[in-house]
Amino acid sequence: MNSNFYFNDCRIENTKKEKIACKRLSLTNTKEDWLRKLTYGANQKNNLLADIWLCIFAVNARSLLNPHWILEQINAIKIFQFTNYEDLLYSQLTTPGLISYFNGFRTTENNLNENLGRELLELYTVGEGNFSEDDVKNTALVLTGLILDKENNIRQSAKLHFKGETKILGKKKSFDLKNLVKWLVQQPSTAENVVKRFGNYLIGGNIKHEDILPVIEDFKNSNLNLKILYESFARNEQYKSCQSFGSRLLDPCSLVSRTISLIGSRHPNNFKIGVKILTKMGQRFLEPPNPKGWPFGDNWITSSRIFYRKKGLRMLLADEEIWETRNTPKLLGKELVPFNPFNISLPAAPTRENISALITDPAWNFSRPIDLIY
Repeated sequence: MNSNFYFNDCRIENTKKEKIACKRLSLTNTKEDWLRKLTYGANQKNNLLADIWLCIFAVNARSLLNPHWILEQINAIKIFQFTNYEDLLYSQLTTPGLISYFNGFRTTENNLNENLGRELLELYTVGEGNFSEDDVKNTALVLTGLILDKENNIRQSAKLHFKGETKILGKKKSFDLKNLVKWLVQQPSTAENVVKRFGNYLIGGNIKHEDILPVIEDFKNSNLNLKILYESFARNEQYKSCQSFGSRLLDPCSLVSRTISLIGSRHPNNFKIGVKILTKMGQRFLEPPNPKGWPFGDNWITSSRIFYRKKGLRMLLADEEIWETRNTPKLLGKELVPFNPFNISLPAAPTRENISALITDPAWNFSRPIDLIY
């Protein structure tokens, strides 16, 4: 799992009390582990890219029997985010976190759960308005029989899986999980849906269809090659404008991560405090409110959230153990923010007072989108 923590399987704890304690510890360690990797992890660009896909394949860690299954999901994203969308999607549908989140285990024809089937169609492939209720039901039938075996691998049980043909988006076939995914990603609207959702998180705003038409066409013509998706977005005018002006409004997680990085301390208090203040900022870390994921752009901004952005970042700076282990830059340079701050003139010495002025300035809340040149 490539984590700094060891995680127990909470499902095998003996009592309810032990299971609850195990889940609580797993959730705490999972949050701190991923925040640490977003801040200081190796292959930083890959982690930031994976975080966008994690927003798209949103799963609430608190709802899981093992919250650390989120880290398995992230590892799968990092393995497949440079291949093609079909493989990336299949990797997500074979991780226990996502299946568990939608109550997708051990469903049968007589005990059908349509949650996973509906979200597979609406969020991960063809998009809202491009499927019928019959498509949802038949997709759910194809997804019956998913189980987690003794080696913690997901497979479809021959005993529980629906046997027979189903008709999905006009095609009648005896589908299994693999060829269902292949069929869904071939639909023309899938490329548009994926590009739109990816772009919204990339740029931090609601992208208009006409602004991403070339990206959609490039992605579609490449058979949903993810490297082509990134290369095409890197040429996109809206992306380049956002890069030039640094107009991406940061979500709370990105804001906290960059502040920890600026102070430069690797003390555990960074991540304990970081997770705590994210909740105050409106982003309960790794607990998105619904399958559609987190908001983006100015949807994060309310008067109370602006207040807690400033107050929360000051809490990091006020912690003495963090400050004593700091590793700040030698100079607070102009390159730290996309436009001139109001509260401080840069460059400036990295004193506590100056850092406080910088991280509570409006300019600190904006950045360029992640670099897509790999």
